[in-house]
Amino acid sequence: MSAPVILITHEFFPFPGGIAVYAREMALALAAQGRRVEVWCPPNPVLAEAAKEWPFAVVPIPGNRGTQDWSCRRATARLWRKRAADVREVELFLVEPGAILTAFYRWLFRLPAPKRLILTLHGSEILNFTRWPHRRWLFNRVLAKADGVSVLSRFNALLLKEKATVVPEKIRRSAGALRTDFTANLVAEEQGGNSAREAHRAGGSRDGLVTITCVWRIHPRKGQDALLEAVSLLPVSMRKRIRLQFVGRIVKQKYYVRLQKLAADSGTVVEFPGEIPDAQLPQVYAQSDIFALTSLPVRGSIEGFGLVYLEAGACGLPVLAHDTGGVSDAVIDGETGLLVPPGDRLALSAALRRLLEDGDLRRRLGENGRRHARSFSWARNAAQMFPA
Repeated sequence: MSAPVILITHEFFPFPGGIAVYAREMALALAAQGRRVEVWCPPNPVLAEAAKEWPFAVVPIPGNRGTQDWSCRRATARLWRKRAADVREVELFLVEPGAILTAFYRWLFRLPAPKRLILTLHGSEILNFTRWPHRRWLFNRVLAKADGVSVLSRFNALLLKEKATVVPEKIRRSAGALRTDFTANLVAEEQGGNSAREAHRAGGSRDGLVTITCVWRIHPRKGQDALLEAVSLLPVSMRKRIRLQFVGRIVKQKYYVRLQKLAADSGTVVEFPGEIPDAQLPQVYAQSDIFALTSLPVRGSIEGFGLVYLEAGACGLPVLAHDTGGVSDAVIDGETGLLVPPGDRLALSAALRRLLEDGDLRRRLGENGRRHARSFSWARNAAQMFPA
């Protein structure tokens, strides 16, 4: 009989972001394997209600606010130590930086060792864990104790081998996949005739404009300013045919003000509809022509993969993105979208122009993207990291 799994994460539902999605989907996939799964995560009233519907147990970590700081690490360590007898009999799955940082100081917190230790590295933490010698030493100690290390992309695997000391045979690539709820909403949209998509393709888009959609938080690392600057390099006649919408919550207010200024100067229609409920995203994509998210590498932060690229692809949208971090695993250049070097505004503008001028190219990339997105599997990830 397979050992139970305790999954520890400082980011979980209802916290937004890829790590929270990854943690929940892996817990669901492991439970579907027949594993007994516990998720240890920060307490939240909304979480407590939602957890009643899930096939795994949710254990709140008292005092954990969902950050990576010392107080949250201490809170996780207290529960780890309190449940020492259980931890020794399970496969312990640390899926995000806060939980892994707790393991850095296992000797200090006097934490018991599990039957097996599995880590997931999303990208940026590889840089952060290896920037200073003392942290690199602690990170290498945890890697030495780990029985398996999952990474989201080929880029992350290469980065890990370059920056840390790890046995290559321990590394497994377990990229994300479409969220369970997103897939359910997408299926419902398709079974309903996908009327929004069909009406859009038939020429029923608002004002007859080509709609370019970007979905993610309004933050400098997501590169919305690069996209606006690339649009501004297009011919005036082409800019007048575009609607650009940035869907997502505002994280950096000063950056948002800068985007508004760029939008006003762009000569095109630019909208900021804010954050949209997940259930409505398939319809947003259905009413769009192009998906663009031009993430940029910044000090200590990279795009490890990008689940949102798969979601857009699953809805049949061609993707425009920067070739940075692990994006090339989510978007295949020339097959499901167009990738350009980060920082090259001329190349980005030229790629956008290709998509705007060539409807057949958009359709081909979109259809390929639909198949590519649906080839990823949470069940396969779980089976790879936790064989029966």
